[in-house]
Amino acid sequence: MSRLGTFLKEAREAQGLSIEKVTQETRLSEDIVKQLEEGGFAALPSYNHVKNFVKNYAEYLGLDIEEVNAMLAEECTRSDFTRDTAIVFSNEPLQEIAASEPVPVMKYIIPTVVIILVIFAGTKLFFALKGNNKVETAPVAEQVQPQAPAPAAPQQEDTTFNTVDPKTVEKTIEEVTAAEQTGEGTTPAAEGEAKPGEADKMVVQDGVIRPDKTAIEADKLKEEKDKKALPTGNVAILNFADVCWVHVKSDTGEELDFIASRGNKREIAFKKYFVLDVGNAAVASVTFNGKVISGLGGYKQPAKGLKFEPNETGSLKYSIVK
Repeated sequence: MSRLGTFLKEAREAQGLSIEKVTQETRLSEDIVKQLEEGGFAALPSYNHVKNFVKNYAEYLGLDIEEVNAMLAEECTRSDFTRDTAIVFSNEPLQEIAASEPVPVMKYIIPTVVIILVIFAGTKLFFALKGNNKVETAPVAEQVQPQAPAPAAPQQEDTTFNTVDPKTVEKTIEEVTAAEQTGEGTTPAAEGEAKPGEADKMVVQDGVIRPDKTAIEADKLKEEKDKKALPTGNVAILNFADVCWVHVKSDTGEELDFIASRGNKREIAFKKYFVLDVGNAAVASVTFNGKVISGLGGYKQPAKGLKFEPNETGSLKYSIVK
């Protein structure tokens, strides 16, 4: 029985400590504690391990370290852990053991890098040559030889009117004028003949009855001027900020039915009023004399029977009619 092991065990038991308690607080395993208390020092890895384990255990139990080391020196020395080495001689010739060759890492890395560089350089060269060969050719304008102007057709004498005696023409004009004044003997003018009221616009030139172009042009200008002088009525502009269906009817008889898109504008001509139906009242507005009327209803809410008519101040007002 080991004197040091018994000394350690008796000290632990005197303090009422269990092996489990010692292992928790010293971090020594249960097997090491049992080996120390039984004196099985040779089963431990080395002399240094034994010495350190005994020191930690003794300090934990509060024992005298010098006394403990003296008992350890009697039971365990460094030579107890020296391993005997047997030398065996053989008659067999020694074989050369080739040194293990290093892993040929560079054998594969260098060729790989070279291949990558060659591929990269080839790609750059290919695109460079392709870019140089691409020549933009401007389309050659087809040269069109200027054509000589076609010879002017010889002017033919207007033979619409037959050559007659000037005295006969004057007599005919007097008869037509007299018939227009009396309203008798007038019949619808045939195509190409002078209409009633145009007898005074006929002239005789070189023995030929021809229309008086100056008088006819003057009449046309007068008609156009008279048309412009007529009142054109009122015009309102319908504006749309989004898509919606629209139906509008004017007192001029004009009636529109369409789908308006964002930013769409439509003009509506009217005399006294027009009636508007829209499928999305919030996106519609009306402009009249520079003033805008909006807020005709809620978003995506239809508004029907909106009757617009100008008031005394020249602005538009609207009411709802059925």
